[in-house]
Amino acid sequence: MKENILYAYHMKIDEIEEEKDYAFFSYQNNSYYFTKIKRNEKEFQELLAIIQELRKKNIPIFPFVLNYYGSYVTMVENIPYVLVEVTQPQKEYGILEMMEFQKLLVLTNEKSSLYRNEWASLWAEKVDYFEYQVHEMGKKYPIILNTFSYYVGLAENAISYAKLVEKRIPKPQNLPIVLSHRRVSYPNYRLNYDNPLNFIFDLEVRDIASYIKSMFFEDEDLAIIDLETFVKLRKPDLYSLSMLYARLLYPSYYFDAHVKIMEYKEKETILLSLIDKIDAYEKFLQKVWYMLRKYAPLEPIAWLLKKESQ
Repeated sequence: MKENILYAYHMKIDEIEEEKDYAFFSYQNNSYYFTKIKRNEKEFQELLAIIQELRKKNIPIFPFVLNYYGSYVTMVENIPYVLVEVTQPQKEYGILEMMEFQKLLVLTNEKSSLYRNEWASLWAEKVDYFEYQVHEMGKKYPIILNTFSYYVGLAENAISYAKLVEKRIPKPQNLPIVLSHRRVSYPNYRLNYDNPLNFIFDLEVRDIASYIKSMFFEDEDLAIIDLETFVKLRKPDLYSLSMLYARLLYPSYYFDAHVKIMEYKEKETILLSLIDKIDAYEKFLQKVWYMLRKYAPLEPIAWLLKKESQ
């Protein structure tokens, strides 16, 4: 990788931290992130336009770096890579900073290839793919085999809930579609949050739900507090609150770990901390439902609320 960076950017580096799809290194007191571009050409061009617009507003997101040949794309063994300049990667964004970020760029009437909607369909496709993987390779992974059906069931609940919301609750015409992220973790570090390769457009509750789910596994009480802070300050409509709950139901945390095991060859034991909190997460979903019901008449999930009384 050092040779590729030297050839493309004329940066001679001594040390580099390499992973499967990316590498970190420092050069002349600056930090850089050299990574595969997991976007098609149209999406990548839109990301470049977003970077340009945000930087005009003096928003300090991470810029892409042109290579020596005047392109943002560098091919390594026929795979496109991009170099991202990184500053203050460990700076942390909390719930209030996230709410401010969502005001930076809002889609109006134009269409974007970065707009992610049709959640139920996208989730169903992912579940089908994961089921295929487990069918083909599951015998190697006993922990996955013993837990997969539970999380597929939870995912199917989320899919059904999202479909029910779309059917029963009118989607507001002026619902903002905001600059969002593929994933938001807790703690929410700048390395992930200000990286344009993580950008998409979606409902504002997407990032909030992602952040709250991740926070639950570190600090359940704070997760409830931050979620209610968002609801009190933003005052989302019934449609948005219902879709937020659908996203909290969908176990992306488990499927993300599943991908790391299957594709990145991490050990199955990364699932244990999630599995240990199955009951706690169900109770968390109960608490969240009752809290959100103070602000809007959310549809109930019978089996989940019934469990509370058992």
